[in-house]
Amino acid sequence: MKFALLRSVQLFAMIITLSGLYIGIRDNNVMLELNALIIGAGIFYVANTVIKNSY
Repeated sequence: MKFALLRSVQLFAMIITLSGLYIGIRDNNVMLELNALIIGAGIFYVANTVIKNSY
């Protein structure tokens, strides 16, 4: 159950990153792109670290 939840969090982080990049490019908003990239990568990294430490 924990593994599935963390994989879902990783998927959510990827969606945050991709949607932020799409909307940032569409609106010519570089700060939105950077914020989405930082937040998405941070969430993905934390979830990945928790998955690796659980084995």
